[in-house]
Amino acid sequence: MRKMTIIVLVTLLAVTLIGASAYAWKGGGFGGYSGNCPIYGAVEPEKAQKFYNDTLPLRQKQLQLKGELMQLYAQPNPDWNAISQKRQEMAKLMTEFQKKAQEYGLGYGFGRMQGFRNCPRCW
Repeated sequence: MRKMTIIVLVTLLAVTLIGASAYAWKGGGFGGYSGNCPIYGAVEPEKAQKFYNDTLPLRQKQLQLKGELMQLYAQPNPDWNAISQKRQEMAKLMTEFQKKAQEYGLGYGFGRMQGFRNCPRCW
């Protein structure tokens, strides 16, 4: 019994240490750099907010397409042609995101909807 207790305590300690180090490594904010990229510098919050406001319809369309795609996959006999078409629509939508991000000077991280990750070192 004593041996089992020691094993459980050591396991919990290991899990706690691994979790704490992973949490500490991530850092704060988007991409682990709080919006500050070591190469490109900080992202202007006003520019980011305007980008998010202007791309709201695109994000809503993306959520709609994801839902439709999940429904297509969930069918007993999925229609692979319809799935292919939805995936093509999603690819076009992502291209639109990337174009908008470039227009705002936010790099490719915003186009992929991944926060402030507009820096090769931050992805």
